[in-house]
Amino acid sequence: MPSLKEILARFKHNPTDVLCLDAANAGVAAVRLKKEGGGEAALLGAELLPPVTLDDSEDAPPPEPPEIPPRLKARYAAITVPGEDAIIKRLSFPGHFDASTEAKVIQNLGLDDPDEWRVSYKLLSEGHGRSESVVLAVAVPESAAALGPMLLPSGLPVPFSLEVAGLASLTAFLHGPGSDHTEESVGAMDFGDTTSSFAIFNNGLLALVRRFDVGTDTILEKIQESLGVDRDTAKGIIADGAFDISQPVSEVLEPLVKQIMVSRDFVERREDCHISKIYVSGGLVI
Repeated sequence: MPSLKEILARFKHNPTDVLCLDAANAGVAAVRLKKEGGGEAALLGAELLPPVTLDDSEDAPPPEPPEIPPRLKARYAAITVPGEDAIIKRLSFPGHFDASTEAKVIQNLGLDDPDEWRVSYKLLSEGHGRSESVVLAVAVPESAAALGPMLLPSGLPVPFSLEVAGLASLTAFLHGPGSDHTEESVGAMDFGDTTSSFAIFNNGLLALVRRFDVGTDTILEKIQESLGVDRDTAKGIIADGAFDISQPVSEVLEPLVKQIMVSRDFVERREDCHISKIYVSGGLVI
């Protein structure tokens, strides 16, 4: 007999008209998507809004929320936050995943004070007998999670979900290019402002996820230092390709590439597979 939770889930429908907000350091990217009937979601509008930053001091007033243009106002909003301090782990537990195993998720995240964190997880595969249950677990500091509701303090749209930006990009990859590789092994790399997220999927299932303290800001700062230019000029140099910046970029990315190769070799041995492609996304990817 189905539980009450399962019965209620049958009546819960995902929203069809959503405003997606990505609260990055450079600004809040706003995209409205609407899905009608059984068709694909249609893009109704996109805009880059002013950035919203948090002041950690106790007496600081709440940040001024961005003004959402009328054409972008949907009923619900899906929000992503940078999550530089977020903890993301792929966890494995022997056998069936039950209530007792659920309690171990927080323990395995290694949080000093769980009350100071917003924790969630997703069961990726259910174990049976000797097979393992695999879970993707995420912990975000409450201070970072607070940015989400501050973007939309009242009225419509109503916050519907909150996610770390890097993971949201990986989810988008699974529903986009990743859907063409459900029977092979591929990697996905997303460059954020200060951190980057890397994942490997084997037959459509998450085999590895890692985060690195290297982002587009790291690359820009290296170019500024090497060429003696300001931030806007460094962005322009990357965009137009007028200068050879291979040396400073290589200095930043070489340690990262080595870590990715170690991760690739580890997964290929454990999963007995071959990583055929790695997709890259992010603000400076050209």
